[in-house]
Amino acid sequence: MLQMRIIAYTGKGGVGKSVISCATAIKLAKMGYKTLLASSDPAHTLSDALLKPIGSVETKVGENLWAVQVDPVKEVMEHYSVVIDYLAEVFKAREIDEALAYELANFPGTTGVATLLKAHSYHKKGGFDALVMDLVPSGEALRLLYVPHLIGRFSRKVAKLVAPAVQLGRLFEPLIGVPPPPGNAIDKQVALLERLDAVREMLTDPKVTSMRLVMNPDAFSTSNALRALMQASLYGVNVDLAVINKVIPSEVSDPYFEGWIKAQKEHIQAAKASLEPIPVKRLKLYRDELRGLAQLEEAAEEIFDGEDPSQVYYVGKPIEVIVNEDSVEMDIPAPQARKDDMEVERVGDELIIHLHADLGDLRILIPLPAAAFKYSLKSAKLINERLHLKFSRE
Repeated sequence: MLQMRIIAYTGKGGVGKSVISCATAIKLAKMGYKTLLASSDPAHTLSDALLKPIGSVETKVGENLWAVQVDPVKEVMEHYSVVIDYLAEVFKAREIDEALAYELANFPGTTGVATLLKAHSYHKKGGFDALVMDLVPSGEALRLLYVPHLIGRFSRKVAKLVAPAVQLGRLFEPLIGVPPPPGNAIDKQVALLERLDAVREMLTDPKVTSMRLVMNPDAFSTSNALRALMQASLYGVNVDLAVINKVIPSEVSDPYFEGWIKAQKEHIQAAKASLEPIPVKRLKLYRDELRGLAQLEEAAEEIFDGEDPSQVYYVGKPIEVIVNEDSVEMDIPAPQARKDDMEVERVGDELIIHLHADLGDLRILIPLPAAAFKYSLKSAKLINERLHLKFSRE
C-alpha cells in the first residue's frame, strides 16, 4: 500500500458503525496493514467495543492495530481558539451575552470539521497503512465532509484582502462598534482554509478515501443511508460498499420472529435495488453484543470472507444530478426494470419508485437533492436500465 487508505463508516445512530469499524480495522491489522482506528463519538464506543481504555493518544490494542478517541473540542481549542474568541468578541460587541456569544461563535459542525482535520494530519504525517474512521451519524457527517468544498472556494481570498485593513479597522472601532480581528486570527483563518482545501482533495480521491454505509434491515436506516449516498454523489465522495447489520440468521425458526424475518428480507431486497451497483454485504444479528477482539474478528470474517477490506469495491456515481438554470435532472440506476412494471411518484422531498419485479413488488425511496425542492416532477424515462428524471417549474 503506497499511501494511507482511509475508510470512513457512516450511518444513523445505533446501526452498528462502531462494531463494523472495529471489525474492519482488526481484519486489516491481521492482514499485516499497520492500522489506526479512530472515532470522535463522545460516547467512547471504541473503548466499549474493544474492552480496552482508548484515549486521545494513539494506543496499541493488538498487533499492527492502534486506536484513538479523537477529542474534536480539544482540537478546535488547541488550533483555532483565537478565531472563535474573535467571533465571540464580535457578538459581545453587539450586546449579546458572553455565554451565548461563544455558542454562536462555535458554528454547527465545528467539532466535526476538527475530526476531519485530524484525519488529514494522520494522512499527511504517514506512519500508518490504513485509517478506519467511525464517523458521527450520517446527516451531520456528510454536511461536515462538504464544508471544505463550500468554504474553501472564496473565503481564503477574502481573508487575505481583509488582513491589510486590520489596523485601519481599529481607528473606526468606536464608530462601528465591532472590534477588528487580530492579525493572528486572520493568519489562523487562512491556514485553516488552506487545510480545508487539502481535506476536500483527500476525501474526493477514490484511491485514498472510501465512504461506506452501515444500515439495519429496516425502512428508517435504509432511507438514511440512501440520503447519505445522494449527498456523497453530489459532492464527489466515493461510496464503495454498504453493510447491512443485525440480520436475523436463517437458522432462527421461532414463529415469534416470522414477521421480522419477512420484513427484513423485503428491506434487504429494496436496499440492494436502491444501492445498485454498489456491493452490499451483511452481518448477522448475534446472540450477544459484539465486544472484544475475538468476537469482532469473527464478525470481520463474516463480512469480508477472506477479502482485503482495503480494496476499492466500486468507483462511480450511482446517482447523477445535473442542476440547470431552470431545472434539475437526475439519473438513477434501475437494473432489470421494465417500463410497464414501474411507477414513479413524488412525496415531499422524496421520490418513490414502485417496481413490480419477479421477486415481488418493491417500494424504493430516493431522497431528492435540495435543488429539486422548488420544482415539480415533469418526466420519467427508462433508458438502458437507468431512470432519467426531470424536475422543472409548473
